[in-house]
Amino acid sequence: MKAIARLSIFLLCLSLASCGSRKRAVSTATMVPEQQPVAVTPAQEGNEPAEAKQREETCITSRLRLELASGGRSASVGGTLRMKRDDVIQLSLTTFGILEVARIEMTPDYFMLIDKMGRQYVKAAYGDVSFLREGGVDFSTIQAYFWDEQTAYVPGWERKDFVNIAGRSLPTKHHITIPTGSRNVRADLTLSGLNTDSEWEKRTPVPSRYKEVSVEEAMTRIMNLTK
Repeated sequence: MKAIARLSIFLLCLSLASCGSRKRAVSTATMVPEQQPVAVTPAQEGNEPAEAKQREETCITSRLRLELASGGRSASVGGTLRMKRDDVIQLSLTTFGILEVARIEMTPDYFMLIDKMGRQYVKAAYGDVSFLREGGVDFSTIQAYFWDEQTAYVPGWERKDFVNIAGRSLPTKHHITIPTGSRNVRADLTLSGLNTDSEWEKRTPVPSRYKEVSVEEAMTRIMNLTK
């Protein structure tokens, strides 16, 4: 199922870009003088719990369009992005705009990839997924990307067309270009119809008939699908 391969390739590109941003941010941080503590007034202290609670409960959902191009070949697919702050990120792909064929669910505790056409899934810690582990990527890294909290510029990585949603400005167009040997892989993600809907399942139940496979099995299958 090529849809799940496209979703995984995009996540790989995102992981590489996020990793580059994280490393650049760490390098930059070492050059910044230590900040002196700022006194907090009682009034500010009283506001913190309410503001923190509002931030934690924030949900953002949108439609998405994913386009991948490499070596003169391109493909595109639609789907949805659902996020709850500090809790879960769900990326799903659909065919004909109605049938969900693949989903990636990320929480602070695990990474899950569901192949609904093949009726199989992978659920693992981030350290058990090679391209995430090697990039030093986890839930917080991916969340920082989508919530526009990356502070460093990364060559070949562009975000634009910002909209105001949930009290912040978020990009609706993401362009990532990753050099891979003799050719580049370009991933373009477009978000539309952003809203703060919270009426959706925050954890995906996996049907009992689905087969759990190892990360290695899943990645081998995905790489075969891309050929």
